[in-house]
Amino acid sequence: MLKHLLLQICPVVLVVTAATPSSAGGVIEGTVSFAGKAPKRKVLDRSTDRFCAQTKTLSEDIVVTGGKVRDVHVSLDPGPVGAHKPPEKPVVNRQKNCMYRPRVVGVMAGQSLAVTNDDKNFHMVRANIGKQILFNRAQPAGADAIPANAEKAGSVMSFHCDVHPWMRAYAVVTAHPFFDVTKDDGAFEVADVPPGRYTLRAWHPKLGTKTKRIVVTEGKVTTVSFELR
Repeated sequence: MLKHLLLQICPVVLVVTAATPSSAGGVIEGTVSFAGKAPKRKVLDRSTDRFCAQTKTLSEDIVVTGGKVRDVHVSLDPGPVGAHKPPEKPVVNRQKNCMYRPRVVGVMAGQSLAVTNDDKNFHMVRANIGKQILFNRAQPAGADAIPANAEKAGSVMSFHCDVHPWMRAYAVVTAHPFFDVTKDDGAFEVADVPPGRYTLRAWHPKLGTKTKRIVVTEGKVTTVSFELR
């Protein structure tokens, strides 16, 4: 299903740097950098909705700050052998100022996910996996959160608002907790990784995917570099 979301491949560099591993396993930590000149973010045309138009907002298709890339989901793919219990705490994706916050989240299969409307206007929430529509529900201001439980590991759920077409978010579903999503500084950390041989994957909804085989040793730090061109 991921191929429906990977619209183009742009140059990205993923650099994993040193960290202090815990006694429970190894640590993978680093930053995601953009190679070359970052694309200019355009101002979104939100004039179709008076409430949304009050706030000037830039496109979030590719967000690069100081050469670092936001919204990159970094994970082991696949993860360690065995069952991993999903957290009881739900992942919350908020609609605020007519944008999804955050744009990319990680969630474990079986974990609850909720979409809220923090705005003073109406949203129409549609969730997809590829072209499959999971639901399409109205969410007026003040309405209850919409549940969108993650069930299928290895899939990416995309969220849209059919009233405001610029609104989009993604939930990457894994069978394990060994993942992180980069923020404005491009940093991520995957801690307490059991020793073993793995594939490390960096995924971005616009920039695509890169993988590399790695070895994690207990009590040590694994250093990896990726480059997308």
